[in-house]
Amino acid sequence: MVRVQKIIAKNFKSFAKTVEIPMDKGFNCIIGPNGSGKSNVADSMCFVLGKSSAKSMRADKSANLIYNGGKNGSPSKQAEVSVVFDNHDNRFPIKGSTLKITRTVKATGASNYFINDEKRTRQQVVDLLRHAGVDPDGHNVILQGDIVRFMELKSEERRELIEEI
Repeated sequence: MVRVQKIIAKNFKSFAKTVEIPMDKGFNCIIGPNGSGKSNVADSMCFVLGKSSAKSMRADKSANLIYNGGKNGSPSKQAEVSVVFDNHDNRFPIKGSTLKITRTVKATGASNYFINDEKRTRQQVVDLLRHAGVDPDGHNVILQGDIVRFMELKSEERRELIEEI
């Protein structure tokens, strides 16, 4: 199974500075009070995995994913998120025990993707992730509101979704 080792976010949404979130083996849970950035962690994963719709990350446009300066700071010019995957089992067709996928976005809305710090296209990133069974539009990350929608499904629809997963 593909395992995320850590997420590194810089100037992404509410993360004004570089934030490193380690993901230990086993089950990880992100908890905190309302407004503390829990959903932004999930959004950062979707961002790196190649989600193309800013609206799915609760932003009107890609430039709104960049830290806006808050009440007293100045807005950042670029946001960057990296996800480091464990590759000890060689699920990804690359050399090395880890794989780092990075995505940046500038105030213009332009994005760049990187695989192990080498610039790549979104399609190259998506293809590499898909090779290991990670789909940016799949059920790898359960977003805010998805659980409520799941519970409101008819039992047949719910079963079909579980089978798809």
